[in-house]
Amino acid sequence: MSLLYILVLLIIGFSIALPHSFPTGGDVRAMIDSQAVLLVLALGVTLPLRTGDFDLSIGAVMVLSSAVVAMLTTNDHWNVGLACVVTVLLGAGIGFINSIIIVYVGVNAFVATLGTMSIVEGIGYAITKTTVLYGFPQGLLSFGQAQLFGLPAAAYYGWILALLLLYTYQYTSFGRKLLFVGGNRDAARLLGLKVNRIRATAFISSGAISAFAGILLASTLGAVDPSIAGQYLLQPYAAAFLGTAVIQVGRFNVLGTVIGLYLIVVGVTGLQLFGASAWVAEVFYGAALVVAVGIAVYAGRHKTAK
Repeated sequence: MSLLYILVLLIIGFSIALPHSFPTGGDVRAMIDSQAVLLVLALGVTLPLRTGDFDLSIGAVMVLSSAVVAMLTTNDHWNVGLACVVTVLLGAGIGFINSIIIVYVGVNAFVATLGTMSIVEGIGYAITKTTVLYGFPQGLLSFGQAQLFGLPAAAYYGWILALLLLYTYQYTSFGRKLLFVGGNRDAARLLGLKVNRIRATAFISSGAISAFAGILLASTLGAVDPSIAGQYLLQPYAAAFLGTAVIQVGRFNVLGTVIGLYLIVVGVTGLQLFGASAWVAEVFYGAALVVAVGIAVYAGRHKTAK
């Protein structure tokens, strides 16, 4: 529980040092609001990570999905619900392509999804004509911006997804199979598990969740910039790897990921309120990722040694 203790200490420390700015209701709402999309992405990447794979295309899929749902509802005047369904299916389709390349062809997941990221990002530039999209219909904006108890709907979507994945990982056979496959694929095959199908399902689910994050991005920002995909890669992975140091040590888990994500935003927000420059956030994200991976590797070795 050390990571949770660090989060609590950061909150207490910044609240004492910045009593008139950090612990205010507005600042808390701003932190929760700013992490809504990132929470969905961070939860999505835990699926392939639990099987021992990587999906680096999440940011590009999210931005492309944002552009698609925006254009369907704005230019083509589609119903918002139908446009969202088609967008999620698009993300699942990209995940399916990733799974074919990685699981069945045998290309390294890091290399394959790095290539997919570049391709999808290029398609995003093409369909948006490298311009920022805006002027979305109210139905799409309300999807993520509608308020409930002072918080945007997008935050609740992330928490609901967290609960669904928590139940999946803890109480379903599929959640346990993901973990078995990630632990030792050869042993999982000997147990009779359909390893390829499980890995493929993880990539498809990750793509669908990334697309859903894209819908939230378009609805919360009210605009789509095709050049921002790279800004949504470090934080989700940093949160996921930090999460392996808490609750279930050495395992990618939901509660740990949520705690890791909010620890990062609390740290960055506190430093910025102290007057730190904007570049400090990028340094913090990178440092958090390096530390998180180091903790995950150490925890894995310690667990194996036992």
